[in-house]
Amino acid sequence: MSDLKAMMEERKKLLGDMQQLNDRKDFSNLDREQWDRMDARYVELDGLIERAQRSARIDAELRKPAYDLPAVRAASAEKAVAADFAATPEYRNAFARALRTGEMSEVRALNTGSSNAPMPVDMQRRIWELMMKETPLRSLSRVFQVATDQQITVETAIPTGYIVDESTSTTDGYASPTSTVTESTGTFGRKTIGDFTYAVRSKVTYQAYNDYVNGGTYLANKVAQALAQTEEQYLMTGDGSSSATGNPAQPNGVITQINTADNKFTFTGGTTGQGWTGLTADAVIETAHLVSPQYRRGPSLRWIMGDTAAKEIRKLKDGSNRYLWQVSDNVPEGLTNGINGSLYGIPVVISQFMPTSTAAASVAFVVGDFSNVEIYDRGPIEFMLDQYTDLAKLNVFLQTWKRSDLTVMAGASGYRPFAHAEFK
Repeated sequence: MSDLKAMMEERKKLLGDMQQLNDRKDFSNLDREQWDRMDARYVELDGLIERAQRSARIDAELRKPAYDLPAVRAASAEKAVAADFAATPEYRNAFARALRTGEMSEVRALNTGSSNAPMPVDMQRRIWELMMKETPLRSLSRVFQVATDQQITVETAIPTGYIVDESTSTTDGYASPTSTVTESTGTFGRKTIGDFTYAVRSKVTYQAYNDYVNGGTYLANKVAQALAQTEEQYLMTGDGSSSATGNPAQPNGVITQINTADNKFTFTGGTTGQGWTGLTADAVIETAHLVSPQYRRGPSLRWIMGDTAAKEIRKLKDGSNRYLWQVSDNVPEGLTNGINGSLYGIPVVISQFMPTSTAAASVAFVVGDFSNVEIYDRGPIEFMLDQYTDLAKLNVFLQTWKRSDLTVMAGASGYRPFAHAEFK
């Protein structure tokens, strides 16, 4: 910082000296040579100061505590990218030239790395916004940026409260005061946040460079769809397995973590112990009420189910052969309470990545406050160009990837944000 200050002071003094010299009426050739030397030093200082300021901004960004960074939302997705260099016109131009020519050296230099580079802010913003639309889980959860593997503190139980007996005598209708306020302390656990990489490899022709100049919408759209679907799949249903030959490690997905919490309503599925035939309206209501009351009123309260589960619930009928799940605003009776697109007054989200198995112990559908799911993104969306594999056809491959992990605040008994229905 002291070096930066000294350079800025030298530049300021140099500018004043150059102005005084330029104002002289008897401006000689010697003055011209001196002025040129001062001008060259001024340009040199300008470049050194710019690089020092950029380095300081990047260093400050990397040193930020993870929880000081804002949650990623579609409206503020630009804040989710890494450092300022990815937002500069120079970086965007270098990225465009890399797509057109396959020449990565300038992009790598701007990225201060040697292997890969983040996408420009404008294109990355499009991808983030499209991913928010493609993935219901990401749009409902809280999303953070993190820099390294870290442990977070998770509350697992809250203290127990008591009512105190204020009786002062045995003649006022109470027995003698005997109530005791017992010590009760909240308990906490530690969870390690790791990272898992989701990637897509896209073929891009040199001619398609024009599409990028026109906004890059097509390319951003396809990359977003592929990354979003892959990430949603494993953040929803990842089994937490370790890496093995041919099988990469998976995160502990939302369904896995909710199922582990064991806050469930079990219903019998069919004559063979499988299938949907044992599903009843009671199962839906019982499951909803397993969510602790304090979590049944938030804006992120949702059912998440597969299309088959929604269809089977929709087919439930009363004794008069009328459908219970009425999806018309004009029908007051039924599980929806007259609210379109809701079940038992709770909005329904259909996810293609919900489990489809109807075997015993499989999750049928979940309900809960999904703001208690936290997604942790590690760094920006990055890319690398492979310009040689299909050079004969003037094609390049754009390898794009991002890294993330998640945790579910499952809570303890009586303090559960989630519940699920399960086959038996």
